[in-house]
Amino acid sequence: MTPAPVSLPAAPDVPANLAGYVEALGVDGAIRFFCEFGGSEIYIPASPTGRSQAVLAIGADAVARLARCMGPGYYKVPLAKRWVAQVLFSRGESLNSIARKVRADVATVRRWRLPDAEQLRLF
Repeated sequence: MTPAPVSLPAAPDVPANLAGYVEALGVDGAIRFFCEFGGSEIYIPASPTGRSQAVLAIGADAVARLARCMGPGYYKVPLAKRWVAQVLFSRGESLNSIARKVRADVATVRRWRLPDAEQLRLF
């Protein structure tokens, strides 16, 4: 008798404050971008050059897509820890692995694995 397959939760919806990044970079590119630059302020140039940290991290084409999608200028990049954790959990990554990637406590990541609507209410 084979064990029943474990069903993974569906990937979470993209929050509005992250939508421009995900649209320009795709889910995987946005996750890399948030893990690299989340919480910092960066400049997204209209015409990226090789001197930018963003260009060095994600490439000139990706920075150009960000500029087209969001407009050039200074941006405070969201941390996006909860959304990143939920995406990685939906892909089957372990809680410990996710906690290391998003730099959060494993207990916090455990709480994040369920969307708000599915969380149990105490009262």
